[in-house]
Amino acid sequence: MATAGLGQANPAAINLSQDPSWQLFGFQRDGITYLQVNDLLGNVQLIIGNAGGTYWVLPAGNNAARVSLPQQQIQIPAGATRSQIYSASDFSMVRYRSGSDVIWSVETP
Repeated sequence: MATAGLGQANPAAINLSQDPSWQLFGFQRDGITYLQVNDLLGNVQLIIGNAGGTYWVLPAGNNAARVSLPQQQIQIPAGATRSQIYSASDFSMVRYRSGSDVIWSVETP
């Protein structure tokens, strides 16, 4: 995980995305982990913070991304297409799409 560059279009960090349509960068600082999702043009879509299993969304990027968190879940539309962007032992970052409706989701086991 990188220690600097959060919020940048092309941070000096390794792309951890498991989906070639997205970029996902990980950062750690002061015991907090941040995950930044960019589109392929470098536009920040969302940034998630995680400390001790508590997740939150940072006010970053140009759009108001809808994000489902373990402690504040959003109903996923029936029939939505699921794309797994990242997976670790303690959570996954998933993108659901139904028509023009997009929901990002942090999912824990």
